[in-house]
Parts: sequence; C-alpha cells; structure tokens
Amino acid sequence: MKKKILTLLLTPLLLLSACSSQTNTNESQPTKTKQVAKRKKKALPKEAKPDLNKKYPGFKLTTVPTVFRGTWYRSDEFSKTARPLTITQHTIGDSVVYKKTNPNLKLDHNSETQNKTYAGGDSMITVENRNGQNWLHVREFLDTVDIIYITGTFKGQPCLYLAYSAGDIHSALFKNKKAAVKYRKYDFSKIKN
Repeated sequence: MKKKILTLLLTPLLLLSACSSQTNTNESQPTKTKQVAKRKKKALPKEAKPDLNKKYPGFKLTTVPTVFRGTWYRSDEFSKTARPLTITQHTIGDSVVYKKTNPNLKLDHNSETQNKTYAGGDSMITVENRNGQNWLHVREFLDTVDIIYITGTFKGQPCLYLAYSAGDIHSALFKNKKAAVKYRKYDFSKIKN
C-alpha cells in the first residue's frame, strides 16, 4: 500500500519535472522570429550579358541600323504600365543579332544537330526598305516566323510597328512610355503598309 501511495505521489512530480526541463530547453533556443530576422536576403541572380563573341557556322555578328536603336516601350490592353525593349548596335533585348553569310545553309528546327548548334535565343536579321519605311526582319535561328519592326509615326509619335512574316501590323512600340500606355487598346491591324 505504501508503494501505491508513493507511486501516486511521485508520478505527478516526475511529470512536472519533465515539463519543466522541456520548458527550459525551449527557452534556450532562439525563437523563430529571431531566426527569420537574422536570415540574410539572398541576392538576386544577375542577368547574363549577351555574348557578342559567340560564333555560329554560316553567320557573322551584324549591326542593327541606327534608326531602330534605343529604348522602345510597349503595353497591352490589360496593363497600365509600359514594358521596355532596348535595341543596341548588336542586340535586340537580350538576343545578339547575326547576318547569314552562307546562302546555301538551310536551317531545320527538327534537326537534332542544329538544335544543339544554334540553341541559345540569338537571332538573324535582314533589313529592307519598302515605300520609304525601314523593315527589320528578326528571327531566332530555328524559328519559322519573322518578327518585323517597321519604322513609322503614329499620331505624331515615333514608333516601330510590329508585324509577323506576312507584314500585317498587329502592335506598336513607342519611344514615349505615356504613348505606349495611351494607345495600348488601339487596333493596329487597321494600319496598312
């Protein structure tokens, strides 16, 4: 009987001491808020600069005509801000531009070898003049459709009209951010070349 009473008295004491030691252990560890506060922010990865020294068989680095260079802005009907596109001497956005030097080279997007050789997002360009407008045809090496930038003005604003291979205008980029936002809902397919 004495053992039963002793067990009944000691059990709660053991439980209390176990809780007490757990509490002490938790207090000695830093709280989660302190851990979060001490964490350093990770640096965002730097954007890779376009590699102007990269070589592709049948192509050489070329220069974008001055009339197309600069920072242009574009918006869409669902946005109230303008996105920039920077065109430099040798790049359009982050794509380096090349000129085809081998007229016999046929590019095939289904070719496994060519997909390895010409992968990377760089582009080939050609320039032409149509009815007093400059047309810049841009195509990633293995794409099948050109994006065409056409010089022009829209309601007094200098712009680059955007068209696909057929030449039908579908959008425009402006030198002025406000103009890009202002005309974001305009139906540019009404404009004829």
